[in-house]
Amino acid sequence: MKVQAFLDALCEALNREPGTITLADTKETLAEWNSIGHLSIVATVDSELNVPVDTPEMQKFSTIAELVARLKALKALED
Repeated sequence: MKVQAFLDALCEALNREPGTITLADTKETLAEWNSIGHLSIVATVDSELNVPVDTPEMQKFSTIAELVARLKALKALED
């Protein structure tokens, strides 16, 4: 999956307009990235990318860029 398509999937999961989440976003800039939003992000990673989610690892991410970098390392995302 392309990074932008993943970001759009995150927008849908967090009930945001498409294109409103970027790599620069953080837990502080996304009000929707709360405990419920975190579960939505985890579900999106699992369902859209078919990547098993390591909950402790996912809890360490505080930016979208960190999440995307990890998913790229797993070969689940491409530029």
